[in-house]
Amino acid sequence: MLRSGLVALALVWSAAAPRTLAAPRLNVFISTDMEGVGGVVGEAQVQASGYDYDFSRRIMTAETNAAVAAAFAAGATRVTVIDAHGSGTNLMARDLDRRVILVSGFPMPGGMMQGISSDEDAVVFIGYHAHAGVADAIMGHTYTDGLRRVVLNGHEVGEFGLNAALAGHFGVPVVFMSGDRAAIDEARGLCPAIEGVVVKEGLTRSAARLTHPEEVQKRISDGVGRALARRSGVPPVRLTAPITLEVELATTLQADNAALVPGVERVNGTTVRYRSDSMVDIYRFSMLVDRLTG
Repeated sequence: MLRSGLVALALVWSAAAPRTLAAPRLNVFISTDMEGVGGVVGEAQVQASGYDYDFSRRIMTAETNAAVAAAFAAGATRVTVIDAHGSGTNLMARDLDRRVILVSGFPMPGGMMQGISSDEDAVVFIGYHAHAGVADAIMGHTYTDGLRRVVLNGHEVGEFGLNAALAGHFGVPVVFMSGDRAAIDEARGLCPAIEGVVVKEGLTRSAARLTHPEEVQKRISDGVGRALARRSGVPPVRLTAPITLEVELATTLQADNAALVPGVERVNGTTVRYRSDSMVDIYRFSMLVDRLTG
C-alpha cells in the first residue's frame, strides 16, 4: 500500500508540474590553421623552428578563443577544437577556453577534420588560407607544396574545399571562416552564404596589409555569432556521386608513388585521378597523396 500510494502521488505531481523543454542542441566544430591568422605573413612565423613562431601560437590561440566564446554565447552545448596546423601542437592548451574539447597531435586519422560527424551542427574555420597558385594569397598551398593543383568534381579546391565537402558528407554546413582576402574569396566561390572575416590583405605570398590582432579577434567573435544565428540558411557542401579527385603533383616520382594505390588512374606525368561514391574515401586519398609527397 505504501509503494502504491507513493506511485500515485508521483503521478499526480508530475501531471501538475510545469513542463520544461530541453534546450536545443548546438554542437560546434572548429578547425584552426595558422597561415590565415592575423599578423602572420611568412614561413618563419608558422614553423616551430621559426624565430617568430611563438607570436603565431599566441595569436592562433587568441583567435580560437574568440570563436569559442562567441559559440558559447550563441548557445553552443559543446565546442570541439581541432589543432589543424602542421604537427597539431600549436594551440597553447593551457590558455584555451576551459570549456572546449581540444584534439591535438599528428597524424590524425581524419586530418584537419578529425572527428567530424553528423553529431555536429555547424563548422567554423579559423586561420585558413587559399589553395596553391592563387595570386596575392599569403602562403597559399594545399596540405604541402607537393600538391600543385587539386580538382574536386571539376572545381579547383584547397583545404577549404576538401574540408567543407567532408563536412557536407555528414550534412554539416561550414558557417564561418577567417583568413586573408584570397581565402575568403575562395570560400565564397564554393559556399556563397558563408560568413567570412578578412584578417589581412595579401600583397605577395609573404607580405600583407594587416589589421591589429585585437580588432581581428573582435571581428571573429562578431562574425561567429552572426554565422551561428543564421546557420539554418547556410547549406552544406554536398557533391554528386561519383566523386572525382584529380591531383597534380610536383614531380613525376610523386605521381609514380601515388599511382601504386589500387584504383588510381594516371592522367599524365604528374597528375593522378581517383573516383569514389564516398567523400570520406576521397578525403582519405587526398591525405594519402599528401603523405606520399613527404
